[in-house]
Amino acid sequence: MPEEYDRILDVVAENPGATVEEITNLARDHVITDTDILNLLSKAEGNDDLLEFDGRYWVMRTGKYRFHRYDHPET
Repeated sequence: MPEEYDRILDVVAENPGATVEEITNLARDHVITDTDILNLLSKAEGNDDLLEFDGRYWVMRTGKYRFHRYDHPET
């Protein structure tokens, strides 16, 4: 997977329940240069790395995203 794909997963893991607009703004802070954030999110959702519900995104809690690393009380 491209480096930006992994970075977008990190952004969503750090900000559970973020909208596409919020993720796009946060992506700039994480130096993600891909301008098609929605495409990255769609790929990640198709790969079962992300869950989208009601316009908000959550990372699937597997692999490096297990609960011990990004433990948020609202998730």
